[in-house]
Amino acid sequence: MVQRRWKRKFPQENQSETIDLIDRPEEEASAHIAEQTSYGTPGEVELHPDKAQTSAVRIAPHVSTDFERRAVVGHRRFITAPAQHGRVDKIGQGCSSTCSTSDGSSPNEYAGRRAPGGTLVWLRHFDLRLHDNPALSHAASRPGPVHILFVWSPEEDRRSNWAISGTAAGLWLHSALSAYAEQTRRRYGIPVVFRSGPTMETVVKAAEEARVEEVVTSIAYEPGPANVEGEVDTALKAAGLQLRRFQSFLLCDIEKVRIDLGTWRGHFGTLTPFHNACQRQGEPAQPLPEPTHLSMPDKPLQGCSLADLGLAKLPVRKDGSVVRWDAPIYATWDISEKGALGVWRRFIGPGGGFSRYEESRNLASASALARISPYLRFGMLSPKKMYWEMKAAGGSFVSVTFWRRLVWRDLAYWQLLHFPQMQDKSIRSHYDGQEWNWDDQLLQRWQKGLTGYPLVDAGMRELWATGWMAQNVRMAAAVLLCEIMNISWVEGEKWFHHTLVDADLAINAMMWQNAGKSGLDQWNFTVHPARAGRGQDPDGCYTRRWCPELADLPNRYLHSPWEAPAAVLTQAGVKLGPNGNYPDRVVKDVQAAVKESFRVIRRQRAEHLEWNDSNGYDLIRLPRGSTVSHDGQKWRVFTRKEYRITDDAQAEVPDDIPQRVDVRYPAHQVQSRQHYAQGKGGGKGRGRGPRNRNENQVRHHNDNQEVLQEYMGKA
Repeated sequence: MVQRRWKRKFPQENQSETIDLIDRPEEEASAHIAEQTSYGTPGEVELHPDKAQTSAVRIAPHVSTDFERRAVVGHRRFITAPAQHGRVDKIGQGCSSTCSTSDGSSPNEYAGRRAPGGTLVWLRHFDLRLHDNPALSHAASRPGPVHILFVWSPEEDRRSNWAISGTAAGLWLHSALSAYAEQTRRRYGIPVVFRSGPTMETVVKAAEEARVEEVVTSIAYEPGPANVEGEVDTALKAAGLQLRRFQSFLLCDIEKVRIDLGTWRGHFGTLTPFHNACQRQGEPAQPLPEPTHLSMPDKPLQGCSLADLGLAKLPVRKDGSVVRWDAPIYATWDISEKGALGVWRRFIGPGGGFSRYEESRNLASASALARISPYLRFGMLSPKKMYWEMKAAGGSFVSVTFWRRLVWRDLAYWQLLHFPQMQDKSIRSHYDGQEWNWDDQLLQRWQKGLTGYPLVDAGMRELWATGWMAQNVRMAAAVLLCEIMNISWVEGEKWFHHTLVDADLAINAMMWQNAGKSGLDQWNFTVHPARAGRGQDPDGCYTRRWCPELADLPNRYLHSPWEAPAAVLTQAGVKLGPNGNYPDRVVKDVQAAVKESFRVIRRQRAEHLEWNDSNGYDLIRLPRGSTVSHDGQKWRVFTRKEYRITDDAQAEVPDDIPQRVDVRYPAHQVQSRQHYAQGKGGGKGRGRGPRNRNENQVRHHNDNQEVLQEYMGKA
């Protein structure tokens, strides 16, 4: 029994209602909350991704990151979050283990089909869709009933040090599972059976209980789930059963990608040579349609409730009120396969973001962005479907940048495959031990969106409230943390893992490794946070939405309020500093801070010259299976010019630090794709503005683009 009250606010009427939850059972209290919110059914969800969805929950990093651990051991009270699309009778019970609909009617015309034997579909957390799901389609093609099982092991989740439970991604997964289960129930009359416990034992036991002939699943590429998959395979073979695995999460089979270093296509671990290797597999297969039917089992498996998996917990305060941190996320997203397909169709369709992506993708407001990353992360949208529909819509002719986003995604998982500890271990292992700033208060200012740099603060506050922010704002925030504040990239990765609804082990780790300069493709630019603000948010709407205390500042001073005259600050109601309503900058001299960061990295590299080649580049040991014929060798990886140590090891760090002002050029500056360098083909280390290039540079740039176009099916 719990004793608490929950207050519901009505913004339009400026009223609130206190709902009495005193002495109600846990499940009943959760269900009552779901019933009283607007997040009940798919047709009733009102989304406002382009409007302010500020969270009333104060950003308290230590409290938030420590809550899950304390809740598990009983030191914090909580209730399970209501699923966005879940019916009230499923909030406490997850998905029913029976097959009847709520009104007792037949689920569909195929509900009566039954056959002996059958198939167990082992549903994974990264494959929550009906369309283009090879494992599900294979089960539909076989004789006999189909059982769908989702297993979650809290112990295995916590063992990874990158747990999903208790994070924004955990909330997303919780609601995505509810939506998926409702889909299968309505369409096929088949329940999704939830079970909690050790994965290997639970899957094998379920297969034996159902007396199936085969278990099917989707291939995992994260180290933990991949290892468990191997254990399940071994155990099923011992039980006389077969595990059939299907590749559906990525575009290509990354386990077969081998980089040919005999021909120069770019540095190892960067995009172009990876393209060249992937194109040998040909184009991805055409996406599969949803199965028309699944045969219903005579006796469905029994399971626990969705709530029992413990994926999404809402804290209960001492006064009994519930911390509704889920509300702004639910108001921003439609967490369902239907929502994923709707977002994608709007983006790829006529007049959608795809046609405007090149000219508007740098904007912090994300007006031209797809907002599909969480749907891809949890397999609610097929990358193969995206590939073929992008190709039909013009592919790289329309937007070469978005055209290659899926390849970057594959590259991230290829890196994770070969560097399975890259979440917290430097790929350039000699960078471990680097001097970092461990000032916890400084880190918390970054986490809370109180750095004094408005664009970054706006992004961090949007992240806390909605679980998302645009890629370019993420980059500005990462550069500020790692290169300007000199705080370890691992700290940034941990916070993004905790707060992003699209938290992805591979992509998150690759981005933060590169931001921290220990990754294979260390960032070759510096983003000045104030200049980035002017470039990414020229009209100031985004910053004013998330930093309302600056709303009355004129655009001229919005991204650098410290430059505003005192009279302007007073008129705008802005007071800077500890006693004001907006903080001073965490670092005032960005140029000096960046130069010091350069020196720190050079000092670290100087202590490990055995990993430095004659031209000053870093060396790494090539992993087994990563190349055609160079596995195990020391090999050069791209190294930023300022970090290189040559014979003149005492050379000073140059004063002309390359700046990436707004990450990409604003729309009003874009003249043509031919006028500006696209990607790294024109040579890393140069600016991205217009320049005269010699014949060799042009040929090298064109070769890279040709590789890209061939891989993506254009040439």
